[in-house]
Amino acid sequence: MANRRIRHLIVHHSVSAWGDGAIITEWHTLPKPKGNGWSAPGYHAVVCNGYPNYNSWSKRKAISAADGRVDRIWPEDRISNGCLYANADSLHVCLIGDFDKNTPTERQMEKLTDLLVFWCRKYGLDPRTAIYGHGEMQRKIGKEGYSKTCPGKNVSMKAVREAVAEKLAPQEVKK
Repeated sequence: MANRRIRHLIVHHSVSAWGDGAIITEWHTLPKPKGNGWSAPGYHAVVCNGYPNYNSWSKRKAISAADGRVDRIWPEDRISNGCLYANADSLHVCLIGDFDKNTPTERQMEKLTDLLVFWCRKYGLDPRTAIYGHGEMQRKIGKEGYSKTCPGKNVSMKAVREAVAEKLAPQEVKK
């Protein structure tokens, strides 16, 4: 898999109020009924929201060091299980939260943008054509499913693409 060509960066939300990379990995890879029973997690990275575990969330005690923390949970040269029929040439990142109901933290959006800028540079991608929300990618490949709004109605993928393009040097974004 070391020679895998990356063409897309896909953004997701966890639809959970709390979690981190370790929790997401468990949810995805533990055998059923405790997990999905997948051989790989759905994402290469997770951007935390300040509530890394149930205890912090249930007490409403955010952990500031966890807000915006990026947990790398799967090697970039390996295929994850993030978007059926669109995994072979994609990297996936998940924002912890339910963004149909809430909004991401400023730190989450800042760190998401930084990660997407890094990946665009590393893989020579134009953010305007390479970055998709999960729901957008499902529609693009004609396999729209339950994830229609992913990464949530309150995450503007247009704004994400624009923020990434703005951070890249003008010569890095092909006109």
